[in-house]
Amino acid sequence: MSDKKHGKGERKTDKVEEEYNMAKELKKTLIPIAMGVVAGILSFLATGEMRQRDAFGIIILVFLIYIQKFIMPKIGVELEGKDWAGIAFLTFSSWYISWTIALNW
Repeated sequence: MSDKKHGKGERKTDKVEEEYNMAKELKKTLIPIAMGVVAGILSFLATGEMRQRDAFGIIILVFLIYIQKFIMPKIGVELEGKDWAGIAFLTFSSWYISWTIALNW
């Protein structure tokens, strides 16, 4: 009887759910990276060559991390508490890299 429970119909459903989860995870990865690059560019444009305004660049980063709280549900990604550590890290990393490249250009 256990063979009937795991028929071909359920396997297709599992595969569809797995593909959907993969798309959701991909969105959870690419959006923070893109937002970090945008934050890096905005930080560079806002601060320019003036080292005294570097703190303003960090404020831009924090703001764009917070904005993702509203963007993610609109594109169908439900976030859990543990997701925010990854989102913040990806955004910070891409912000740091893009801002550093812009400063050294």
